Amino acid sequence: MNAFDFRRRPRILFVAPFGLRQKTTVWARILPLARHLAANDCFVTLLIPPWDSPQDAGQRWGDGGVEVIHVGLLGGLPSITCRLLAEIDRQRPDIVHIVKPRAYAGIVQWLLWQRRRIGRRNGPRIVLDVDDWERAWSSVAGYHLLLARFLEWQERWGFAHADAITAASGWLIHKALELAPTTPTLYLPNGVISPVQQPYRTPFDINRPPTILWFTRFMEVEPAWMGQWWQALRGHRPDIHLLVAGAPLQKGRNGPFRMALGRNDDAITWLGYVPQAQLVEVYARSDCAIFPAADVPLNQAKCSVRLATTLLEGVPVVASAVGEQARYGANGAARLVAANATPEEFAAAVVELLDQRQEQERLTRQARNWLLSRYSWARLGGELLGFYERVLKT
Repeated sequence: MNAFDFRRRPRILFVAPFGLRQKTTVWARILPLARHLAANDCFVTLLIPPWDSPQDAGQRWGDGGVEVIHVGLLGGLPSITCRLLAEIDRQRPDIVHIVKPRAYAGIVQWLLWQRRRIGRRNGPRIVLDVDDWERAWSSVAGYHLLLARFLEWQERWGFAHADAITAASGWLIHKALELAPTTPTLYLPNGVISPVQQPYRTPFDINRPPTILWFTRFMEVEPAWMGQWWQALRGHRPDIHLLVAGAPLQKGRNGPFRMALGRNDDAITWLGYVPQAQLVEVYARSDCAIFPAADVPLNQAKCSVRLATTLLEGVPVVASAVGEQARYGANGAARLVAANATPEEFAAAVVELLDQRQEQERLTRQARNWLLSRYSWARLGGELLGFYERVLKT
């Protein structure tokens, strides 16, 4: 491959595995990065096979200087894959950044690598982005055995066949060094966008019960753990109220949690999935948010956008010090609880924070300062741009 002259505008093309509407990775991680690159004199394209949002098929639009292209869906997997490759050939990018080594994005990575093997040496550099350990999701998502095995193979192959890797967590960086020890890597966590105005929360009202917010996809801890935590919390504060926000990844997975917490408990409000526009109201009602997490690869590998957003919105947080939660909550940004804490110990930490109004205010100020200084998209985008330059000069 020819040496790249970074004095001209580089062409960057992201290949997504799915669309913008249902899952968070593309709109919450890739688009902010792409916008920053476009604002810094790069030609940037986001290429999407919208199998999960078919209403977008064939549509193109601009987003903050990024060209967003949804390929057509007619003809199934072979035709969709051909359209993705044809668009890459038309764009002639310097870098193809694969978003997750799975599904269509993983297939494109495999085909680009095979082209290189048969002699097309002037193709783009292949950079892989990982923000989850996909193998850990198989049982949670309920994949068929054959599909689970195929996705596991894609993931391991993808790590081992990239020119560079960007990873959203320290755990994934270590996994990349294990599977591809000579491949350049960049720690690239999920970032935050500064709110237009200061976060607003309802002033504390002694006439209403203290309210705890739990964002969940019903896979971070076991139902029995949550049931014990709730009983311990109610033992300390019988007047407590719990808001449960989130939808299960797998239908019916929330059922055991409802049983463990109390199906008919009037102190619990089951909100289900909360649209983005209604989150401000939910945050305003909450005195504290919790992010319990078992110390397992599923939680160690991920980088929670929801945790970062909750901290930035001014809600005091109690979180398990597992994976990236410990990094987001560092420097006093959150009340961190040991990864192996018992439900009773986690409940005690929540009660202690609820009783310390000044500590809540200190946490929210520190969280805002920490996130906007370390996790701004401008800073992370600049780090990615410098990483691209090193990769292209290799």
